[in-house]
Amino acid sequence: MRELPNRSLQQSIALVLSIAAATASAQQLEIEEMVVTAEKRATNLQSTAKSISALSGEDLELLQVAEIGGLALSVPNVNFGQTTGNARIAIRGIGFDNLSLGNEGRVAFHVDDLYVSRPAAALANFYDLERVEVLRGPQGFLYGRNATAGAINIITRQPGDEFNGHLSLTGGNYGLIKTQGAVGGPLSDTLGARLAFQVVERDGYGTNQTNGGEIDDESTRAVRGVVTWQPGSRVELNLRADYMEQDDHAYSFRYLGPGSLPDPAVGWPGLPVKGTLVGGKLPDDLRDSTADSGPLNEREFIGVSADLTWALGDYDLKFITGYRSTEFDTTTDLDNTDIPLTIYNQFSDSEHNSQELRLSREGGFGDWMIGGYRFSEDLTAATRGALDPYVVPPLGLPGPVGLRRGGTLIGALETRAWALFGHFRWRLSNAFAVRVGGRYSDEKKSIDELNQLDFASPYPPFGPYFPPTPPGARERKSATWDSFTPSVTLEYQANDDAFLYFDYSQGFKSGGYNVGNLQPAFDPEEIDQYEIGVRADWLQGRLRTNASLFLYDYTELQVSKVNGLVITVENAADSNLYGAELEVIALLTANLRLEASLGLLDTEFKDYSSQDPARPAALFGVFDLTGNELTQAPDYTLNLAAEYLLPMAAGDFTVRLDARFVSDVWLSVYNLDHMQQTAYEWFDAQMQYRSRNGRWGFGAFVNNIGNEDVINAALIASALVGSPINGSFAPPRTYGFSVNLQF
Repeated sequence: MRELPNRSLQQSIALVLSIAAATASAQQLEIEEMVVTAEKRATNLQSTAKSISALSGEDLELLQVAEIGGLALSVPNVNFGQTTGNARIAIRGIGFDNLSLGNEGRVAFHVDDLYVSRPAAALANFYDLERVEVLRGPQGFLYGRNATAGAINIITRQPGDEFNGHLSLTGGNYGLIKTQGAVGGPLSDTLGARLAFQVVERDGYGTNQTNGGEIDDESTRAVRGVVTWQPGSRVELNLRADYMEQDDHAYSFRYLGPGSLPDPAVGWPGLPVKGTLVGGKLPDDLRDSTADSGPLNEREFIGVSADLTWALGDYDLKFITGYRSTEFDTTTDLDNTDIPLTIYNQFSDSEHNSQELRLSREGGFGDWMIGGYRFSEDLTAATRGALDPYVVPPLGLPGPVGLRRGGTLIGALETRAWALFGHFRWRLSNAFAVRVGGRYSDEKKSIDELNQLDFASPYPPFGPYFPPTPPGARERKSATWDSFTPSVTLEYQANDDAFLYFDYSQGFKSGGYNVGNLQPAFDPEEIDQYEIGVRADWLQGRLRTNASLFLYDYTELQVSKVNGLVITVENAADSNLYGAELEVIALLTANLRLEASLGLLDTEFKDYSSQDPARPAALFGVFDLTGNELTQAPDYTLNLAAEYLLPMAAGDFTVRLDARFVSDVWLSVYNLDHMQQTAYEWFDAQMQYRSRNGRWGFGAFVNNIGNEDVINAALIASALVGSPINGSFAPPRTYGFSVNLQF
């Protein structure tokens, strides 16, 4: 055989090397895989039969996601707001709208696998996180009570196999100074530890024009620690503790306009804000306030937990136990004017603990899990409203005479719950699998509550939280509920890049009591979900498309409204929800990444009638709300993002642009035009630099570039003060600069 010329051989070798290099580059240019624990076991996100979105700690840092509200920019069909410091998380149009104390959300919020019951605690800041998982749809059989809308799992960072840490300083407009950091690593061959902290100081987004004080400022301190013991390959024990305190002027009501408008058709003149009838002023800017009192906000969150994982041959045993304390005290003004007609105070002190034991096995022709769960909470809560007798019509006073103690609504609420759950997943073939699961839940709530009206004793003070033997009505009662929530899932792994599933699941939200309002117990909610989904990767992993279609049948939806001096909760019959979701990630080049997520919703009440406290029943009667849309349920949400990596000799620049488009959102079940957030657009931009060795970097950000005034929650306050619309806003335009050190 004739030998190839030396030059031809070199060219051939070069060609082979170039093809190999191109192949290697193509292999590297693919969307990263992510392991999630949403099913209480480690699974690849793309082979998990649920609608899940997950963001890594690095994603959260780049996106400047400082708290749970920031997730809405990256996850379809997720909306967020807050009312008097309670997180209002909504997934697929199902959210939190119970205004009373003792309330519980419809999104189960977990930190390191432990349920956090209080919606106020969900507002704690994000820092030093491994990832965040958002599960959309009812999660009844795995997560149990209060997971009708879905679940959010916060996973904090572990110590790591080597000494590591980070320190960052962020400064921005509104006087923002945020410092956070962490240090972790092994202490010995079997012990590891990590300590993380965050301190935030920021001026207010608005001003109280009456007293010159700040509104919506932030002053928080937080610290978290974990110790890990791993004596061998089969046993791991994690001990965790966290603490956060807040003392500022956040979470006050904003005046958004009159809530009781004229209706000539029935001869209704509407209600003016009562303080304006006696010379009271309302704010010139909706982000400002003219309140004569507050706002004041004090919070303290404490948590300790332990989790033990023990591999017993082919079986895994997991035990989790934890305790959490949530305490907050907020004061604001209901009538919004500078005339001292009302002072509104809410106090809540909750202590809850839970334990969960799971035994599981994977391998062979299937995998299974069985477990038990226990939850206990003792909640003490009070709503107190100092009132001028002028605002109480039966007293017939011509003008203000001075604040009195007014209404005091107090209660001690006990919750005792337990559950048994399990599932089995059969692998019918290499491609097909079916999973059947279920959960039996039992829950008892007991309450000792007091409702007192006092228009004789001057304010201050309110008086003790628990008056010894006050005049007023007192009730002691209890109620018990149980529920079985099944789930059936069909899975089809078409090939390495395509996964399809069908899921039927039920969820149940706890019934309960409206603390201090002397109401009978309201009933639990139940939901049935039917969902089909497909997860697919294309073009050698450079394009990812995840899509789902879902249908909900919702019964006994709990709705609250302000009725005079109290908040009432009623079960709003039934509702239907339909929707679709699409998430797309595309790597156009090694440096350019595009993302899009679309959420579509169609919601309506099937059969619901209710009287509106802002419109007299004598004139308007009872409203038929059948066909009305649910609150926190926009017809569409569209998120778009472009991220570009610019490599340089000294390091890498990353530039990212995010956009969010949201349709009209109703803020009231009555679907009133003046109680909605109209369609809006929201834009963010971030820039980040990392040195070549990854040891240091800096970044810059601008959020809400268009400075949009987005209402994220609103309610029509009591007719006693003229039914003003009280609400809250998402942050205005914010920008800043950060520097960070990795070690």
